[in-house]
Amino acid sequence: MRRETLQRLMAARREGRTLVRAVNLDNGEEKLLDPASDSSRLGRAARLAAREDASRRAAVDDCDWFLTPYNVPWEIVVVGAVHIAQALASLAVPAGYRVRVIDPRAPYATPERFRGIVLEHAWPDEALAGRPLTAHSALVALAHDPKLDDMALAAALRSPAFYVGALGSMRTHARRLARLEKMGLTKGELTRIHGPVGLAIGARAPAEIAIAILAELVKLRRQRPSRRIAGIVLAAGTSSRMGRNKLIETIHGKPLVRQAVDAALASRLDPVMVVTGHEAEKIDAALRGAPVTLVHNSFYREGLSTSLRTGIAAVPGDCEGAMILLGDMPGISPALIDRLVAAFDPIQGRAICVACARGQRGHPVLWSRAFFDSIAALGGDKGARELLEAHAGQMIEIEASDDAPLTDIDTQEALAAYRG
Repeated sequence: MRRETLQRLMAARREGRTLVRAVNLDNGEEKLLDPASDSSRLGRAARLAAREDASRRAAVDDCDWFLTPYNVPWEIVVVGAVHIAQALASLAVPAGYRVRVIDPRAPYATPERFRGIVLEHAWPDEALAGRPLTAHSALVALAHDPKLDDMALAAALRSPAFYVGALGSMRTHARRLARLEKMGLTKGELTRIHGPVGLAIGARAPAEIAIAILAELVKLRRQRPSRRIAGIVLAAGTSSRMGRNKLIETIHGKPLVRQAVDAALASRLDPVMVVTGHEAEKIDAALRGAPVTLVHNSFYREGLSTSLRTGIAAVPGDCEGAMILLGDMPGISPALIDRLVAAFDPIQGRAICVACARGQRGHPVLWSRAFFDSIAALGGDKGARELLEAHAGQMIEIEASDDAPLTDIDTQEALAAYRG
């Protein structure tokens, strides 16, 4: 490994960024790839390696590459410098976690009580805004004080954190859920909280509770299979309200459809497929070089349902679900997509994940494979809204930080406003 490569890897780790080292096995060429932003074919392969957290070989453009991911370290973020936090920190570090403790109460969060642990004497919302949670983060709220725990949980539930847990009895947890719901969290989002925290092993003493928490994290990381979720970008429509093909109109120098596709490619979705129809050759040209699978819908004039059926039929058999994205929604971010993927858990009743804004359901929508047959049976010029209503009990609503889930570009006025 070159010295420059090592320095860049160390800098990325300090900054909390994932990089993938790619070595060409034919000629020794070395590259460092950012899987969050590199939309090339090699970058797509790097994203898979980073997602699986394992090295792999990849044949790309007639070259044999060996990819090694250097992921963001696994971390436990503890809110509340209490006795359980001390025990948890002492167990978590040798288990391979970075630990930071957030508590504005300086007399509790002291170096003497937490030797070698990063302490943040700030309110949880400020601390988590400064150092956001990642898909490798677990947040554990232990303060047993709503002023601290609630704001931490609200931030964690709107992040891609792989675990969110809170201390307290079932009665305490019920009151907590009621408070969080008043803060704007949806019932679906609240189901992500592990409360009471930790495996149910009858733990009572602080050290026992810490063991139960760490055991639950190990179980989630080691036993939970990695879910493969496909992305389906719908780009087949005739743009009748626009009067011309809106998907090839440029916004900030990039075709509208490319905005949606690039967001999907920068997320955890795999593979990303684009359903074409009207002026398919122009969509193909707008996406040239993007590592996507183009699926043509010859019956696009018969309505939206035909594109849904075409996309669903093309989903690989090992995908547990598929996310439907619209090609005319440029504001959807990779982070929002990944939040939907992180929330997806059919076993826990989260088989449909819907992006929302201001309490209104929008797009994208992630569907479990269990609904593929129902989607394939849709007809006419309508989407899956009725199917969504029929299975509301298996749905989780993910509130976005902006209006992107409701913002599509249908008219020339909307296009001009968005450009402005």
